[in-house]
Amino acid sequence: MIMPTTPFIPFGRGITVWYLWIRSRDLHINLWGYRQMTTELPKETKKSTMPMLLGAVVIIAGAAAGGLFMMSGKQTAPAVTDMAANAVQAEAPAAGDSTKAEAAAEPAQAEAPQDQAAADTPKVIGEGDSAIEVGNPVVAKIGDVQITRSEVLDFITTLPEQVRQMPLQNLFPMARDQVITNKLIADKAVKANLDSDPEVQKMLDTAKSQIVRGVYVDREIKAAVSEDDIKKAYDELSAELSKVEETRARHILVDSEEKAREVIGKLEGGAKFEDLVKEYSSDPNKSNDGDLGYFAKADMVPEFAEAAFALGVGQYTKDPVKTQFGFHVIKAEDRRARPAPKFEDVRPQLESAVRQRKLVEMIKAWQVEAKVERFDINGKTEAAVAPAPVEEKKQ
Repeated sequence: MIMPTTPFIPFGRGITVWYLWIRSRDLHINLWGYRQMTTELPKETKKSTMPMLLGAVVIIAGAAAGGLFMMSGKQTAPAVTDMAANAVQAEAPAAGDSTKAEAAAEPAQAEAPQDQAAADTPKVIGEGDSAIEVGNPVVAKIGDVQITRSEVLDFITTLPEQVRQMPLQNLFPMARDQVITNKLIADKAVKANLDSDPEVQKMLDTAKSQIVRGVYVDREIKAAVSEDDIKKAYDELSAELSKVEETRARHILVDSEEKAREVIGKLEGGAKFEDLVKEYSSDPNKSNDGDLGYFAKADMVPEFAEAAFALGVGQYTKDPVKTQFGFHVIKAEDRRARPAPKFEDVRPQLESAVRQRKLVEMIKAWQVEAKVERFDINGKTEAAVAPAPVEEKKQ
């Protein structure tokens, strides 16, 4: 099983630290941080803080849910967001080009535009519904405070990836409203002067403790994982894959046994398999001469797999093979052991798996070193779980 790059870090029973990111200018609360924060708080504190935290989370959760229903957009958010960022950057020249820009502006100012209507037309990046005007316009106001497009785009980059996959036209209004909400809450919190509030201090202490533990464990894992460990994991993967036999085959799919036997008869008469694919097969792969590529037994329905792997290379089935899809005539083209992927292609996943294994090993070692003892809910020594009794068969 491939584990995430940043591992879940268990502390105590049922407590997991994912991450906590505090932004200085925005109140940014993510669902995972909320769950872990409230897990460690006393019951009374949970009751008082839960409505506030849930209120801040609800818009992000709504955006995530909306993303599941809006994935049909022609252009995904990352591409459109990049386009929007480019539109913002296109408005302002690079620092090193400021002199050139000023020099270029002087002759331009001396010439009146020939077509005033064309001059007033804003520059646009993209087309149709995805068109974005160049610049960094104000997209919201809170009293005299302005919120620009770039601020909303910056906020979007902090959202979970599945949310960012939404079309920008759908995501932008929700993100803009969340930025407004963040600023309103931040302003209210500053005015409330809660920096020294005991409840705030307790939550900050909890967050600090989680961050310190997380940083410590992450550094211990980094120190424990070597390049040799990752290469060893790759060798183990390669060895496992080499045990998997693969067959490359072509097939002709028809809707009746009679047609399948007709195809087999033509093959016995010397017809080319590829020509018969074009003439008879109803499978979408007919455009590729029926080539299914390499596959393992487990990749195909049992009837098809058994017939394909029973053939020698270059042989075809002498009898139709019936499956849920119809009747097949199969030809084996090649057979091999499954090749290992390139090390570079799977290195990130292998490193994640090694990190997770090292984490488990370290925690077990720490428990032994600290002489951890466990007791049941009544404070008594936990009894070893006895194996289930085996029932004797009646004679």
